[in-house]
Amino acid sequence: MRHHTLRLTLLALPFLLAGCATGLPDRSDSYPVPIGRLGHRIGTYLRIEGVRAEAGKVGDSTLVVDTVNGVACDPPREIWLDNLSLPSGVRCQLSGFESGRWIGIPPDVSAADGVPQHQALWQFQVYFVVTAVQGPASLKASAQQIGR
Repeated sequence: MRHHTLRLTLLALPFLLAGCATGLPDRSDSYPVPIGRLGHRIGTYLRIEGVRAEAGKVGDSTLVVDTVNGVACDPPREIWLDNLSLPSGVRCQLSGFESGRWIGIPPDVSAADGVPQHQALWQFQVYFVVTAVQGPASLKASAQQIGR
């Protein structure tokens, strides 16, 4: 009887362990897609317009978006462009999609391992990936390598 129980346990063990290793669903579409800063689900193709942000602690890749897919944003929203630097004071028309990533160090990791916190606290950052530039012509010429 003891041999029989051991044999059943050994036969069942790989199936039990497989459940532990693959505890998460293997389909990426089984999780709800979050809404981005521009009011659409992350990954949605968007055409945006705006001017580079100049006030505060912003870099040359922060766009103040005032139009999304031809509809005015009220109020305008700032978003980081992951792969494009913008000229100052010039209206830009871009297309692409919002994406996101976690930045910073989780507080429990910092506490457990003594890892110092970064300037950016643990947070989910939404950003825009530019896939094409519609205007201005000067930016379009300098951004021909986007997405290649």
